[in-house]
Amino acid sequence: MADLDLAIAFVTRHGDAVEQARLRHLLTGEPADPQVVGALLAGQRPDGGWNPFWAPDYSGLDATCFRLAQADQLGLTGAEPAVGRALRFLAGRQRDDGSWEEAEAVRGLAPPWAAPGDPAARLYLTANCGFWLATLGDTSGGGARAARFLHGQLAPDGSLPTFAHAHWLAAGLWFRLGDREPAGRVLRYLGGQLGPDFPTSDLGWLLTTLHAAGVPPDHALMAQAAALLAWRQEADGRWPSEDGPSRDVHVTLEALRAQRLGGRPMREP
Repeated sequence: MADLDLAIAFVTRHGDAVEQARLRHLLTGEPADPQVVGALLAGQRPDGGWNPFWAPDYSGLDATCFRLAQADQLGLTGAEPAVGRALRFLAGRQRDDGSWEEAEAVRGLAPPWAAPGDPAARLYLTANCGFWLATLGDTSGGGARAARFLHGQLAPDGSLPTFAHAHWLAAGLWFRLGDREPAGRVLRYLGGQLGPDFPTSDLGWLLTTLHAAGVPPDHALMAQAAALLAWRQEADGRWPSEDGPSRDVHVTLEALRAQRLGGRPMREP
């Protein structure tokens, strides 16, 4: 079983202001200080999006979804003006078929998971954008249209022809919308993918996404992923990131959130 006190102490020692606020909200439900909220949401572009690291003068779909995920971990909703603008940005960029894709203008800049014209990237972005619209307040019906698009790409074994991350985002979207059959297929598929080589950061992302969507903690996949995540904790309390030590606090916060959403009690240090 994971040592949550050690993990909390690690974040307390090493987290920045936003990460400390995420920890406090996780432990106590305390609203974030307006200055912290401002720091998190800084850089929002006039259209409501945020720029990705690979294109400073462009509003990216994936970058905006990442910022919304951070806002959610501070307890912010669509009632927050910046979050509302971001949701409208996503809704406005949805294609007629229900999918999302980065703009053709960034084809030469985008990494593989965001590459315009690539079907795998289109599925990942559709699952990501659709999930956050449905989670934070979808007034456009975009989440349901995304779910239908994704359903059309789902194989009988529960796989999608895309990156692993899209699977738990799509399953979370379907589960949140009450569409249990495709969600169940994907959850069974993911259960067969977990193993020693499954990245630690992805375990936290999978668990927090599916817990937030309402998948019960005693579901076989959730129990399997939680056990594997607990086994990955380091002796100093952190969960290590595959992207290097600078991301360890973020991954540790994700793991703590997965434990809290899974029903583990926590206390302030």
